[in-house]
Amino acid sequence: MSKILYYPYINLPRTDWTLRTLLYYDNIGSIVPQEYFHAPERNYDEFMLELVRSELVTPINTIEVLERPWEVMQPFLHLIEKNQTKLQNAQNNFRSGNRGLIHEAKFMTTQIHSDKFHENVFQELQKLGLAERGDRHWYSVEKRTANSLMNYLATIISAKTDRLPTTDFLRPFYYRQPFANQQRKRETVLTGLIPFPEDIDLTKLRRFKEKHSGLLEAFRTRVELIALNPNIIEGTHLFDTHLTELLQRKKELTVKMNEGNFKSILFGTVCGLIGAYQGLSSASTTVAVIGALPGFANAVYSALQIERAENIFDQSGLKYLSLADKRLKR
Repeated sequence: MSKILYYPYINLPRTDWTLRTLLYYDNIGSIVPQEYFHAPERNYDEFMLELVRSELVTPINTIEVLERPWEVMQPFLHLIEKNQTKLQNAQNNFRSGNRGLIHEAKFMTTQIHSDKFHENVFQELQKLGLAERGDRHWYSVEKRTANSLMNYLATIISAKTDRLPTTDFLRPFYYRQPFANQQRKRETVLTGLIPFPEDIDLTKLRRFKEKHSGLLEAFRTRVELIALNPNIIEGTHLFDTHLTELLQRKKELTVKMNEGNFKSILFGTVCGLIGAYQGLSSASTTVAVIGALPGFANAVYSALQIERAENIFDQSGLKYLSLADKRLKR
């Protein structure tokens, strides 16, 4: 799958994980309240605003995606009501959190923007003793219930928009087997292959992805063959061998893009072309004069060396990363 839906938060963090994800997927979606569409400068943080403006992240309005939001949320509410023991535990957690009797690190409530759901959902959660209205459009929801609700919503939105639900932190609560294993393997491979992101010009990144979409697809296919194969288990010699092979291939390509193995051939080609231009002097004195300038051949050769990386042949799918290393680092 080439597109993902980021959750449970609105703003993507400015981290290596985000930049690796931007390089790996065609597009990232994020569930966004209606007011963010009308006043993005006032609501998004600076990094997220840049991502949206660069068209690397697509804001998604839940109400526009779901045809019948209230009916869609009914199975979730029935699931909560069905298990009375878990419901009582959640109610106790919520009450304890409200009183502030739990250490801050174990605070048992979280906030979810009400625009992400039909109002009736929160009314029902309030009746169950799992939520209460907070400031403005926000509701305070028992933590596990909030996590489940966002997981449920993200899964439905992802299915309807043909995206893979993804978060930047792996917890058993969000991911179930075998999906958790696949995601962990994918993250391990990408972390090993893309350690460099740091500070990247997002506009340049978008143009790079557009230009090399075919290479990105080939690279993603190579990684997914590892991530989706149940026989390749993280932590085993087989997994490490596959990752090592990818790292070696990337290194070989990077070296090849920077080496001068073809200097004599390329330089000879440049001189031959300039010689041909000189033969056109009767038709164009400008071409002849420029071609005769000192160092002209060297200048053309240097320019072609810069462009030569684009022409390196590769069937491993790693050319995409090698070019990213060469083109995107500031």
